[in-house]
Amino acid sequence: MERGLVSDWFRWKEMAADKKKDRWNQGLTMIELIVVIVILGIMSAIAVPRFLDLQGQAQRSARDGLTSNLRSAASLAYAQAAINNSIGALNANAVYQALQVTGGITLTGNNFTAIINGTPYTWAYTFPASISDPSP
Repeated sequence: MERGLVSDWFRWKEMAADKKKDRWNQGLTMIELIVVIVILGIMSAIAVPRFLDLQGQAQRSARDGLTSNLRSAASLAYAQAAINNSIGALNANAVYQALQVTGGITLTGNNFTAIINGTPYTWAYTFPASISDPSP
């Protein structure tokens, strides 16, 4: 009798293992698919708005970087004028020369102008070495 119980037990184990194999071969149930779709929907609802404003963020970053470059050039021009003892002759053109720009920024009077992604920005230079925040 014991032999029959032991062999039944092994047969039951084999059937349980076969059922597990069959379970994975069947694929996903409808509930599992719905759960996956809901999770993907939640993730996309969170991620999409973050990526929609990438162009605006890039434009603001370019504007802020250009502002920093102009302020650095103004400081450099002021330092060069101080070394040469010619601070009185310091003007926006000296800042433009210190900027060493190859294109994209124009100087009109005391105003620097650049177009970033179709939007013109203007920075005003004031003596001795100050650059204003950009105005769109």
